Amino acid sequence: MKFNNTNEAIFTIGYDGRILSANPSFTDILGWDETDVGEDNCFPFFTDISPEEHEQQLSQFKQGMDIPYYVTKRKRKDGEVLDILASYRAINNGEVLAVGMYKDFTEQMNIQRRLQASEDCYRNLVEFIPDAIFVENNGKIVFVNSPGIDLVGAKSIKDVLGQSVWQFIKTNEHTVFSRKVQQVISTKEPIIEQLLRLDGETIWVEIIAMSIIFEGETVIQVLLRDVTSKKNYEAQLEFLAFHDPLTGLSNRRYFAEQINQAIEQAENVNQMLALMYIDIDKFKSINDTLGHDVGDQLLKQFANRLKENVRDEDILCRIGGDEFLVLLNGLKEKKTVLEIVSRLHKAFQVPYLIDNQKIVVTSSIGIAMFPEDGINSKILISRSDAALYLAKEQRNVFQFYEIEKTM
Repeated sequence: MKFNNTNEAIFTIGYDGRILSANPSFTDILGWDETDVGEDNCFPFFTDISPEEHEQQLSQFKQGMDIPYYVTKRKRKDGEVLDILASYRAINNGEVLAVGMYKDFTEQMNIQRRLQASEDCYRNLVEFIPDAIFVENNGKIVFVNSPGIDLVGAKSIKDVLGQSVWQFIKTNEHTVFSRKVQQVISTKEPIIEQLLRLDGETIWVEIIAMSIIFEGETVIQVLLRDVTSKKNYEAQLEFLAFHDPLTGLSNRRYFAEQINQAIEQAENVNQMLALMYIDIDKFKSINDTLGHDVGDQLLKQFANRLKENVRDEDILCRIGGDEFLVLLNGLKEKKTVLEIVSRLHKAFQVPYLIDNQKIVVTSSIGIAMFPEDGINSKILISRSDAALYLAKEQRNVFQFYEIEKTM
């Protein structure tokens, strides 16, 4: 998860409202660094927000609510006030409550202000900004700057003039999209959509549209900015919010949601579930003797064996360390559990090959059944853990939960 190379200021926010970390562009744009945003004045660059409004923002993040793109003001350390395109994404993962993203929008807003004052310099102005500018009159492009030609993958301006800028937007809901465009024009708040270039490549673009006077007529000016990298970064953030970064398996947060949904569905259709609690035997000694890098490689290979030996509908989770959970979904008979756990047990007997050395390590498995051993996730996890405890006494075995043995 790298964001040090982007031109946008990206920073993480803690549950108490403090900034936990920021990329170099944060300092480049605002002049403040991490030492300036301490507990006494954690957001010194705010110009138009009260402490109460700030608390309201934090409350939104804690409820999982994002704050989409909007243009606002932020103050640099040297006192200059900038126009900023801001957005916040709720994370609620670990110590990170949310991620903020700022784009210096001062130049674009100044251009718009200048355009209102002088139409004569319009063409010159838009040729010198990096964003794609289209001017559309009665549904046809009458002007486009050089970045606009490049953005849509055209070879020359002739490929673009006379077309509609909206024909490049990838959507199946044309009526809905038309309403979005009208809202953008009236509010001047950007939206993000996919754009299909003439060369067939699909990218994500941010769209800002407004009415202006061009050559004596009221027309629509459309500003398009390629935000594909930002969308990919957001997708990565969303993935990491629900997945273990080392193995790619579900994390505890996502697994908790999935097991509760699975229990509700199993109750409705009168099916069984099985929860397997799996632990790698003597994993600590691997880390201690061979190092954490080898331990990480072992965990990745172990996760791959899990994926290869369960069904598509089953859910895998790494709780932490060398502990894993596997939820077997939609079971009609216990025989299926025996088949899958036997297959896993057999796969765990094969030595692991890491850095050209064979590592022999086994695993123990505890199993609890729904509804036989528990009717909610908390009980199922507890009882599969109890079964694992018994399995660990022998190691390299699997053990179903039996109340007599755990008393």
